[in-house]
Amino acid sequence: MSNYNIYVSDYNRTKVLQFPTIPPKLPSFSSDSKNEEFETYWDIPYNFIEKKGLIKSSWSDWLPRYASKYYFSKSKVNAKEIIDLIENAKTNAEPIRVVISTPDGYYVNDSFSVEKFEHSIMKNGDYEYSLDLKQWRDYNTIITQTSTVGWQQDNTGWWYVYDANGSYYMGNWQLINNEWYNFRTDGYAQQNSWLQDGAYWYYFKDSCAMARNEWIQYKNKWYYFGSDGAMYFSGSATIDGVKYTFDDDGALIES
Repeated sequence: MSNYNIYVSDYNRTKVLQFPTIPPKLPSFSSDSKNEEFETYWDIPYNFIEKKGLIKSSWSDWLPRYASKYYFSKSKVNAKEIIDLIENAKTNAEPIRVVISTPDGYYVNDSFSVEKFEHSIMKNGDYEYSLDLKQWRDYNTIITQTSTVGWQQDNTGWWYVYDANGSYYMGNWQLINNEWYNFRTDGYAQQNSWLQDGAYWYYFKDSCAMARNEWIQYKNKWYYFGSDGAMYFSGSATIDGVKYTFDDDGALIES
């Protein structure tokens, strides 16, 4: 099987699903730049280089009706769950979030509009599908410039200004006052949300700080995050002298 994983979620990350089957070849993502050539009356041609445009991708594959039926499934997520999530995004005119991870880290981690999504049932009951995506940018999330160093907040969320020029953290991890935070590419801190980084999942609380050494309840299930913030999953661990077991999705298996 291909050594990468595909995850999809609704825009607010209230539901994150891992594709149980993936194309044998890593999907390609490309963007067009609308470069323009011009020349003056007495001079040679010039090439005006534009900034990179929106990235796009498309791929076709299949999804099992019952993922547990196949030993090689990467998750227990069934086809209908992924189809419903994508169709709901189309119905609600919302983007979806797509994460593709490889052994080298993130291949893509961004929001996309669903340009085209077709699916049908095959003879054996499984589904085949084709998916076309285009990068989505929210023009409403523009951070107000300020020269005040420290945490700032608006109706969208929190961001952190680190110098008197108004520069703020974007697209990275930062340790602030002994707490870890992750800032999106638009500058806002992750808040009440999940984040996959490499092979591990992290959770950011209402304070925007990363959960660590603590239990978090999410959708009536309990998850534990260690000293490094990584969620425990697929096995047992002793916490404060008590042994607990976690399923493949990280949820506590209660006896």
